[in-house]
Amino acid sequence: MFDPLKFLTRIGKFFLIPIGISLLLCTVWSGWSTQTWIDRTDEVEGTVIEMVRIRDRDDGGYMYAPLVRFETIDGRTVEFQSTLRSNPPGYRTGQTVSVLYDPDDPQSAAIRGVFSLWLTSIVLGFIGSVFLVVGTAMIAICSRVRKFFARSGVAVGLVASPPPLPH
Repeated sequence: MFDPLKFLTRIGKFFLIPIGISLLLCTVWSGWSTQTWIDRTDEVEGTVIEMVRIRDRDDGGYMYAPLVRFETIDGRTVEFQSTLRSNPPGYRTGQTVSVLYDPDDPQSAAIRGVFSLWLTSIVLGFIGSVFLVVGTAMIAICSRVRKFFARSGVAVGLVASPPPLPH
């Protein structure tokens, strides 16, 4: 016999919660990795020299990414394009921004901002939390429903398979 409560409980236990925990572990790793990178960077002022227009593959519209120029502490001039794209543009040409860069690899630079540094961690954490909460809620609700039916004297899991079709 098919027990829908057991089925939903198993989806929560063996699918949703493990995915949620895995995504939350990825969140921790992503946050640690970002913080480790920030700890070894130098911070300087940079200038947005252009908002690069990039065609969005999904809807054919455009996204904008700032092209930033900055000078390293040892005097080299470096330009980089931010990986964070948005529409409407998040910056304007001529705007001064705070730039973090790796002294050993100045091209490895980022604008100091919550989304440009932490977006991956935020998204992973949000999605992982949703999976974990939904999985836990499914288990809790199924348990309560099972207890309710047990007190009411109604049998659970008596959804029979349909009879086989005649040949």
